[in-house]
Amino acid sequence: MSGIIPYVRIDQITEFVKALPNETPSIKDITTMTKFSRSSFANIIPTIQLLKIAEYDKGERIIRLTDIGRRFRTALITNDSKTAAESIRKSVDESEVLSFVKGLLERKGSLTVLEIGRELAFKFGKKWKNVLTYKTHGAAGATILAFVGYGIYDRGVLRKEEIQVIKKEITPPYSSFKKMLRIIEAVSTYTEVDVHILAERLQTKERRLSAEVKNCMDLGFLQRPAPGKIAITGKGRELVDPLNKDRRSIMWANALMDSEFFPIIASLRDIEFSVEDLGNILKHKLGGKWLERETIISFGKKFSSWLRSAKLIEQTEKGKYRIVAGAVKEKRKAEPIHVMSTVDYYELGKSVGILLSPYSDFERSKLAAEKLIHICGGEKDLSTVTNLLRDHLKLFSELKDNRIFHADIKLIEKSLGVEEWITESVPIETKPEKTKA
Repeated sequence: MSGIIPYVRIDQITEFVKALPNETPSIKDITTMTKFSRSSFANIIPTIQLLKIAEYDKGERIIRLTDIGRRFRTALITNDSKTAAESIRKSVDESEVLSFVKGLLERKGSLTVLEIGRELAFKFGKKWKNVLTYKTHGAAGATILAFVGYGIYDRGVLRKEEIQVIKKEITPPYSSFKKMLRIIEAVSTYTEVDVHILAERLQTKERRLSAEVKNCMDLGFLQRPAPGKIAITGKGRELVDPLNKDRRSIMWANALMDSEFFPIIASLRDIEFSVEDLGNILKHKLGGKWLERETIISFGKKFSSWLRSAKLIEQTEKGKYRIVAGAVKEKRKAEPIHVMSTVDYYELGKSVGILLSPYSDFERSKLAAEKLIHICGGEKDLSTVTNLLRDHLKLFSELKDNRIFHADIKLIEKSLGVEEWITESVPIETKPEKTKA
């Protein structure tokens, strides 16, 4: 059994084991007394056997929990996650497949589910045709390793250690807006990417790129999930989305206003300035030790490109600028979170899930959008979103692309004070290829 490649994630395994009606249930018992179907059982049982949680008797068509399985099930029922993990850790260590993935993690530090799937296919001679199969097997292995304490799993990436968030001083503007946009667009094509690979793709020096990437991180468009790795954030993905091209300057302005650069921008409201003035202001505010006038002017030029792209400044005369009247205001205190009925909130969440899913067909998405319009139309605080949804529904009929609603969903999230409704890239219900019991 050590050569079995797991197909289902640990959360599905734990849910299945907890739901078993007894310690020796038949397939009929499982399919009639739990929510698991025959096909679900067929997909789950090999991984259950791999972890030595249960044995499967094909003749009698029943499964029998082992001693490990009984300890595992008891720990799950009593919410003792530590004991549950300890009970299957030895099985994980004895699995050739999982030990192989653990070794990869030790060497690389982090692995995406697609990387894990591809490495498994190469190592064990598999020729899966669907990319989702690679991701599904990868996610299964990653979640099992994380469950027993051999890594941290989050949003499709398995890491050796938890990310340590360390607050650092902001970096002066090394990159123009256009260059930053190119960087963010390039990173958006990867789950995460090494700095040197990105430098080769953009044909720039790695040291220079590191400073430019830091600018993107300071504004919330990129993140560093592991040493030497770069990944895009939700805010970054929105910025480079072609459907948001007309809103890009507003999104850029919002990022600047929400960043540590805001006090510097606010200090410009009542003065006229040149790019050299901007450079000197940056030097003073950021504690820079730049001595060369050319360096000061260079930083000033880059920062002015940020402000122009955000439409926050206007030219008064040749070489002189000022903040556009009313463009920069003091940050407002957080507004109270909007509350809607439980029923509407549930229905809204269902509709949002359909519109965010890449697998929803046109009719299903259209109905979900109409449902959102109905719910938001009955909420005073969501009237602006309702109008946007109506306009975008008309465009959707022509474009047939769910992404047109993503910006509207963000506005709903902000109004309701909820976290992003972003689900994992490998949905549970997706079954690209079945594993036979």
